[in-house]
Amino acid sequence: MKLHYQSLFVMVLAMGLSTASFGTAGQTYPMGAPYPAPYTDLRGLVDRSQDDLRTAASLEHGNDKQRERYNSAQGHLSTFDRHLVKGKFDKGEIDKAIGEIKGILDHNVLQASSRDILMRDMDDLKVARDRHY
Repeated sequence: MKLHYQSLFVMVLAMGLSTASFGTAGQTYPMGAPYPAPYTDLRGLVDRSQDDLRTAASLEHGNDKQRERYNSAQGHLSTFDRHLVKGKFDKGEIDKAIGEIKGILDHNVLQASSRDILMRDMDDLKVARDRHY
C-alpha cells in the first residue's frame, strides 16, 4: 500500500510540474526589462499611433509645414515611449503629442479614413493620459 501511495504522489507531482512549465512556455520578456515589462499596452498604442501617422503622411502631398507637423508628433511620441521604457509616464510629452495630432487634424489636408484613424489615436491617447495609465 505504501508503494501505491508513493507512485501516486510521484505521478501527481510530475503532472503538476509539467502543467506549470507548460503555462510559461510561450512567455518571453525583453532582456533587462522588469517582469513583466512596464506599460506594455500603452507602448502598443504609441506604436500604433506612430504607424498611423506614417501612413497618413505617405498619403499626403502637402507642404513643408504639414510634413513638419507629422515629424513633430512622431518625435513627441518617440520621446514619450523612451520615457515609458524607463518606467516613467511623462504627461508633458503625451500632451505635446496629442496637441501635434490635433494640429494635423485641424490644419492638414487628410483623407477621410486617415482623419478617422488619427482622431481615434488622439482619443485613445487622451484616455491613457487621463487614466495616467
